[in-house]
Amino acid sequence: MPICINRRGDIFEQFIEIPEEQIESCNLQYPLTHALVVARSVNGFLLLYNTWKKHWELAGGMLEEGESLRECALREMLEETNQIPDKIQFMGLMKFVLASGKTEYGGLYCAFIEKERPFEENAEAKEIVFWDQAAPIGYIDEIDQQLLNYYPLLR
Repeated sequence: MPICINRRGDIFEQFIEIPEEQIESCNLQYPLTHALVVARSVNGFLLLYNTWKKHWELAGGMLEEGESLRECALREMLEETNQIPDKIQFMGLMKFVLASGKTEYGGLYCAFIEKERPFEENAEAKEIVFWDQAAPIGYIDEIDQQLLNYYPLLR
């Protein structure tokens, strides 16, 4: 039973709680391709408006050669939103079956931002918001919205 399906047909199939230090010794059936970050400040959850996809989503992206999942999460968060977390915690691995038919894993991190930094528009992100989960902001990817539920109390 899938956890969530977004409007493109991508399926968030499984969440695997695993310690971060065991990722490399884990025998995954599919490639580990990316990291996502559920981040928040006292003002709400950090979302970026993706210029290409034309909707709100979490910070995150593809692993680069030789990069750890944690390095990827921090790099993507900085590149896309200009935010630097004060606390970051690995939550586990997400298994996705994409509408294209490809199956892959991604790492999920949760982070807390003490001091919000000014946003700098970039090729991927038009703007950011610290969302209170109530204000109408437009379409948020269903999977990313589901991932907000994995945020623990880091404070």
